[in-house]
Amino acid sequence: MRSDRFHPRAGNHEEGAVAVEFAFILPILVVLLFGIVQFGIAFNRQQGIHAAAREGARLGSLPGTTTAQIEGRVGDALSGVPLASAPTIVVSPSAGRPCSSGVGSDTVIVQVRATTSLEVPLWGDINVDLESTGEFRCER
Repeated sequence: MRSDRFHPRAGNHEEGAVAVEFAFILPILVVLLFGIVQFGIAFNRQQGIHAAAREGARLGSLPGTTTAQIEGRVGDALSGVPLASAPTIVVSPSAGRPCSSGVGSDTVIVQVRATTSLEVPLWGDINVDLESTGEFRCER
């Protein structure tokens, strides 16, 4: 009569199978986890660009505001957003004072475009283009 009391693993031939399976799945889980985190970071940066575009458009809706002031405000709003390159800021109408009475525009539109870099382990760096538009009615 044989007792398994002295050989608790007798008959279990799958001792290393779990470790091998985990080694196969671990890289996929790491890429998935960091992909989710980096997507959240990209979404946060997109929200920052959107807020900067709205901030520029809000300032541009005031009478007497210049295009340079709008671009400066957008740049200030983007100071905390890490970007791979300098943003492109387009103000419409493109006159020196977008909401002056001589322009004849009812709204001011500010478009902001930028590129950000994301780093996913085992995948590499990914550049993501971000874009947002802010639009406000001109105040008289």
